[in-house]
Amino acid sequence: MKTVYITWHYTTHGVAYLKHVLSAFYVRCKSLTQKIEWLQIDKEEIEPAFNEQKKGFLFDEIVYLTAPQAIYDLVSSRIAYRKNVLQDPLVEHNKELRAFYEDLIDKFSEHNLKQEIEFIKERYPNFLNDFQNMLWRNIQYYTIADQIYWLSELSNFHKVYQGKLKVIELGIKDLRDEKSIADVLTKNISKYFKEQKTDYQAIINVSLGTSETQVVWHILAETGMLPEKVRFIKAYDDEVFTPKKKRFKKFSIKEIPTNLISNIAQEFKIFSDTKSKSRELVNMKVKNFLSTGFAILLIGERGTGKSQIASEAKEQLKKTDKPIQGQLIEANCASFAEDTMAESELFGYVKGAFTDAKSDKKGLIEIAENGILFLDEIHHLSKRVQAKLMKALQTNQNNELSIRRLGDNKEIKVKNVRLIFATNKTVEELKELLLPDFYDRIVQHVVEIPPLRETREDIEKDWKNIWKQLKFSEPIPQEKSLMDWLKTLPLYGNFRDLQKIAMYYHVFNQFDEETKKLLSEKSALEYAKKEFSKYHSPVKQENSRYNFDTKKTTKEMIAEYKYELQEWAVKQFGGRNGAIQHFHELGDKVTEKTFNNWKNRSSQK
Repeated sequence: MKTVYITWHYTTHGVAYLKHVLSAFYVRCKSLTQKIEWLQIDKEEIEPAFNEQKKGFLFDEIVYLTAPQAIYDLVSSRIAYRKNVLQDPLVEHNKELRAFYEDLIDKFSEHNLKQEIEFIKERYPNFLNDFQNMLWRNIQYYTIADQIYWLSELSNFHKVYQGKLKVIELGIKDLRDEKSIADVLTKNISKYFKEQKTDYQAIINVSLGTSETQVVWHILAETGMLPEKVRFIKAYDDEVFTPKKKRFKKFSIKEIPTNLISNIAQEFKIFSDTKSKSRELVNMKVKNFLSTGFAILLIGERGTGKSQIASEAKEQLKKTDKPIQGQLIEANCASFAEDTMAESELFGYVKGAFTDAKSDKKGLIEIAENGILFLDEIHHLSKRVQAKLMKALQTNQNNELSIRRLGDNKEIKVKNVRLIFATNKTVEELKELLLPDFYDRIVQHVVEIPPLRETREDIEKDWKNIWKQLKFSEPIPQEKSLMDWLKTLPLYGNFRDLQKIAMYYHVFNQFDEETKKLLSEKSALEYAKKEFSKYHSPVKQENSRYNFDTKKTTKEMIAEYKYELQEWAVKQFGGRNGAIQHFHELGDKVTEKTFNNWKNRSSQK
């Protein structure tokens, strides 16, 4: 697959910033399938990266977008900072080097790289290497043409990227006019992508150029003008992490969503643009429950997105009037092999608490201070750990938790921990598995997440989202036969099952022709169906009709029957909405609330 990096020319840093970003990919990236997030990169340390004899990550093509030099000069002056080179620490404290640069500045009031090099060869040949090695530190003061010449011919960039730089000068007359930029960029970038004869993955750095070019990238993405194979990153200087006396600030690179504007515009919605009333209820509940500060219990089958809700909750709480400052700390309670491990992970321990306790260690509750503690599969905690956790979760008037590390007698106060619990058990099952007091503590606010088979009206959107999350390069498959098949599946693994199907579908498309000849399936859909039927999550075993436990009361057996009835109706009529509609047509007053009661084996009608 061809990999492409696209960016605008950046007047403030020049092509040196392009080289530093590509150096970060060279050093830190293994493949574009990984998450792109590299923090606090030192420009001076990464500058020699291309000198190293190693096999780092390289893009197949670099597309560098520019405008005429005169247009850039209207945005930012290059000449005004000509003497800044004399303040560079490498020059300022070296008398001979300073004298050399003073003479160079006197000779050339304006930068002209090729003439300067000829002058140095003639007058100061001993300083030629110093000059060329330091050029990246001041390259932004030269014309774009000089910068491209330096990058392609003189810098260490050409050692690994020779012949891979494609400069596209766009005929933009005003870099402050979004409409002009959008018109020209759309025409040229669309032409570029259409010319790609092989499969490709494009990374666009949307943070460079002018503020107007940055806006245009997001507009093009939101309006569907960019291919789905495009991903966005931003590169920015981290002033907070850079010593004041250091000339070059550290910088960071992060991937950002291409639908950033939509994400900002919408309120808290795990299930965006949903057609399902039960999913919309999840959106509204979580949004309102977060504002209370009380614990939230998420109930849903495996693969319904409980972890994703916790992650989205963190992002929502960062946007409030008093944003949280801490982390999202996640733990799966099923991973605690024994009580001691659960206690040490949750509460921490002091040195000597047990054999391997070589030093003090903070527990997850402490680490989650001013943040969110997300405990998944809470039903796996033993009664003993439940009791200790229940006591710890009693907050005082200052919203502080009181915990005691394993092996310690002293209590530690932990402030402002938001608690989110999750389980794949039903409410009735939880009542049997948890201590009554602990159960009461964690069910302050309950959010029930519907399985995918109850929200079939959203299956096409869910499929598209899964495909995008997996970042496959080919277009999203949307043929009717595929959609019809997905709507018939029970999907007991929920989103995980959709992921499996997407991977089966994708891998068939990656097979070469020789491999496909060995298969009996002739299409990606046929292959996905066969593989999924062989390896997907086992079908949930349904109880035989009327096979009731004779030890149960009549009331309990009726609740069990209603549970089976709603399970059957959802499967029979393609989701909860279809089932409710069926009962309405029969003249029965069955509502969403009624279905919830049946599902939870509630005694209410």
